[in-house]
Amino acid sequence: MDAPNEEQTQFWQELAPGWLASVVHTELVSGPFGVVAMEGLHLVPGQRVLDVGCGDGSTTLELARRVAPDGDAVGIDIAPAMLDAARRSAEVQRVDNASFVVADAQTESLGESRFDAAFSRFGVMFFADPVAAFANIRAGLRSGGVLAFACWDDLFANEWMFLPGSAVVQVTGSLPPMPGPEAPGPFSLADPDRVTAVLRDAGFSNVTVTAHTQPVEVPEVEVESIVSLSSRVGPVREALRNADADTSARITDAVRAALMARVEHGHLTMSAAALIVRAES
Repeated sequence: MDAPNEEQTQFWQELAPGWLASVVHTELVSGPFGVVAMEGLHLVPGQRVLDVGCGDGSTTLELARRVAPDGDAVGIDIAPAMLDAARRSAEVQRVDNASFVVADAQTESLGESRFDAAFSRFGVMFFADPVAAFANIRAGLRSGGVLAFACWDDLFANEWMFLPGSAVVQVTGSLPPMPGPEAPGPFSLADPDRVTAVLRDAGFSNVTVTAHTQPVEVPEVEVESIVSLSSRVGPVREALRNADADTSARITDAVRAALMARVEHGHLTMSAAALIVRAES
């Protein structure tokens, strides 16, 4: 029998090479939200931190720096290819208090009361059973430990995804089937009430959910990078998954045209919005 998140494991493993190739532009969109969530941990040297869905490990390395010299950070992800890149980054940047483990945060033991804090930057929206996953994360936290993460707000508040999605409609006549509001996907935690309920059911207390917006602004010469990034998340990703070569090309051209139409004075500016969540174990 497949593991609960096997489909996500396969998807992210296949996506990893392209995702890692565009990491600079991924940081442009997601980086500021991660900083805000990380500040909510109030880390001090000597603590042990868990980074859930750490991807290329950039957030894990920053967490490790914040708890150095005596603390450490452990990054977990379901895609081995992501962690291969993370380990290379740690070696190049000489961060020796960060480690990386292939693990599913929903099903695998993280160690009883092992961590002082847990963090995630857009890595917790894809669980088959979010209550079980967050309960497992909570089990890995000491009493009074802190969880902080960023998750995407509603699609319509994220022009960097919504505008490319609108371009898909121009080509296909409709949006592709998207995951339901509570199914694993980028917007599964976009409802603050649901986030709060999930965390409380998982045993967390003092849950706060704060909406945060951050404009995405890139020079016109970087528009192509946003076209590439949009193909890896949300409606464009779904539309491209089963499209033939001709349709894929027309979708990509339409996305590019939609973004270029928003360029003014040499810059493309769009909105990005996330929820910043903090809770205590």
